[in-house]
Amino acid sequence: MPDPYAVPLDRTTHTKLTLLADAWKTSPSEAVGRLIEHFWDSPAAPVPPAPGSDDGVAVHALYEGRRINGRFDPVSRSLTIPEGPGAGHHRTPSGAASAVLHALKPGIRTNRNGWSFWTVDTTGDPLQSIRASD
Repeated sequence: MPDPYAVPLDRTTHTKLTLLADAWKTSPSEAVGRLIEHFWDSPAAPVPPAPGSDDGVAVHALYEGRRINGRFDPVSRSLTIPEGPGAGHHRTPSGAASAVLHALKPGIRTNRNGWSFWTVDTTGDPLQSIRASD
């Protein structure tokens, strides 16, 4: 029985994927996963909040002694960092977390679970507590 998750690749694409995986010292499957995460978590065009807007949920992250504030939109599940490391509008909390890490420590792997990286200001709970209540 064929693998239902297999994706057929032409020879040129397979060669490029294998080369990329070798450069990253990972498997081709992991390389595809990293590319998808990078695309999915790349910041969208910045959307500054309207002056005085309280839409969304105030969140923050503490990383290496720094507090980074953000605002999570439960409808779009996006996260905006108004200023500082990783500033901008991000499609996902994980994308925002990766942007913060990349800004503060460019040499490390920035893959992070944003649902546990961000903390809800009012409760002190991880952002995943909001996701679980959906």
